[in-house]
Amino acid sequence: MVADKPLILTLLIFVHEGEEETFQAYEEKVLPLLSHYHGKLLYRLRPKPPNFVQPVAEYPYEIHIVSFETKEDFEHYKLDQERRTHAPLLQKSVRKVILIEGQAV
Repeated sequence: MVADKPLILTLLIFVHEGEEETFQAYEEKVLPLLSHYHGKLLYRLRPKPPNFVQPVAEYPYEIHIVSFETKEDFEHYKLDQERRTHAPLLQKSVRKVILIEGQAV
């Protein structure tokens, strides 16, 4: 069943300094899997500090906006076995992720 409005996820991704290439290697492996679960990477941004309206204590390396047709599709994507095999790259490179769930209005 397709939801009336897709699930929209915003991810603020904070990468360990010096691990940017490791993070990119992880993304190259897992982003193509999104489509297997009705997911789409809508935006992938690398904002620089001058692009923020006000200074913050820390800046994300990347911001992703991703859509899934349903929350269940997102849950299945998270459990994907191939994606999980690449978890060591994620654990090595990412310090933290802030995940914000919403819907298009």
